[in-house]
Amino acid sequence: MQIAETEDQRLLREAIRIFVEHEAPAGKVDEWEADKHYPSQVFSALAEQGYLALPFDESVGGSGYGAVEMAIVGEELARPGLDIAGGYGLTVFAGLNLVRHGGRDQIAEHIPAMLNGSERFALGITEPDAGSDVAGIKTRAKRSNGGYVISGQKLFTTGAGLPGTWIHVLARTGGSGRGREGLSVFLVPNDAPGLELRRLETVGRHMLGTYETFYDDVEVPESALVGEEGLGWEVVSSSLELERVFAAAQYSGAARTALALTIDYVKERQQFGRSLSAFQTVSHRLAEMLVKVEAARLLAYRAANLVDAGRAGTEAAMAKLAASEAFVEVTELGMQLHGGYGYMKEYRIERYWREARVTTVTAGASEIQLSIIARDLLNGRPLT
Repeated sequence: MQIAETEDQRLLREAIRIFVEHEAPAGKVDEWEADKHYPSQVFSALAEQGYLALPFDESVGGSGYGAVEMAIVGEELARPGLDIAGGYGLTVFAGLNLVRHGGRDQIAEHIPAMLNGSERFALGITEPDAGSDVAGIKTRAKRSNGGYVISGQKLFTTGAGLPGTWIHVLARTGGSGRGREGLSVFLVPNDAPGLELRRLETVGRHMLGTYETFYDDVEVPESALVGEEGLGWEVVSSSLELERVFAAAQYSGAARTALALTIDYVKERQQFGRSLSAFQTVSHRLAEMLVKVEAARLLAYRAANLVDAGRAGTEAAMAKLAASEAFVEVTELGMQLHGGYGYMKEYRIERYWREARVTTVTAGASEIQLSIIARDLLNGRPLT
């Protein structure tokens, strides 16, 4: 399948592929994953070659590129491993939120540092009792001595322990009950006094690491507040459609690699005097997976084009849902067709399988995407 691209987009894809070959080949990603190490040199190279600047406006030092270009970057960076793309996306999308809602001084302090690779961003949203239900957030930020004191606990703050990271913390500043009203976003350096980080042991995605964070009366100045007090949900969700497009493209790229690994294996593996690929039950299942992966990829780029046109909504949720589900299915099939070898660390398919499993949960669970799509459908979405 070919997706129509402009000459600039084609050149961007070629450049990203060369970048991946040189800076993050799959063999090195295997090593970084095993060592639970995120390669700072890859992030620095992304900054040096201008990739961190792609979606930012030229007024803040960016390149002014759109969602389609971001989808290309996400798809290609994810081919050797999701955390390569994830380390890029986490910082970029939080940075976009900051540009859209932050004050002039915040932007001047943090965006140039982000673009040159000296600062990174992480998102502190999820809590033990507040995952998809953001309205259940209990972490509080109380005014004190001209600033705020943050108290509470966050889960799954991915990348929070990397050096030079500032966490965008969503905390309750108003109201005593539930609801998105009264939530605010604060910039907190990961070495702030009173902040404790505990790395969680996860099945996969070991390079970036995800953390449980404890805010024990962490003091921040008033200048740490991003946007207006009480409008935190608007801040953290302002890049949501673009994030979902990027996620869908990531999963599509990684799924295509996992499918290629499986195809190579079944063509070489001999059983009953012939290759596994000669069995129709195998070849048909691979064909079905190709259709699902390519359909998800098309949805991702359709959504990207709609985001650029200012008309995306449900399409981004559809793309994220389809791509994450296809990624899980293709790696499940890959593990099955690899047989016992798939369960061995020396075969790369097991890493993709572990990476895939969380994609139907993170960045908006499949159930949330289905609810968004169903609401649009029942509210009169045209089908013709």
